[in-house]
Amino acid sequence: ILEIGANDVMNAIPDILDNKLSIGSFAKSLSDKVVSQLQMLKSAGFKNIYVANIPPLDKIPLMIMQKQTKEARTIVSAYNQLLLAKTDIWAKASNISNFAMLDMNMFLQTALSKT
Repeated sequence: ILEIGANDVMNAIPDILDNKLSIGSFAKSLSDKVVSQLQMLKSAGFKNIYVANIPPLDKIPLMIMQKQTKEARTIVSAYNQLLLAKTDIWAKASNISNFAMLDMNMFLQTALSKT
């Protein structure tokens, strides 16, 4: 299971808020890194690869305390959508025997929702 990005998002928020980094360029750069790592895993002989997207960081205390929940939601959504598209293309092109995206975001959104 490959999970990458949560700390990257939290570290990028100040630069995004200061307009030093766009959400699109951040999402592209990070998702490119994930696809590169997927290729390295495949090249190393891995046949079963699972990738977890970024969970709902807007629910963690740090984002709530810093009043950055909206920004966290926006960044995570942009990244997760791009990651899904890129990994889908990679999986089809690589002919990997067992590949899946684990939607940790939706899982935790559901688990944390008030019912």
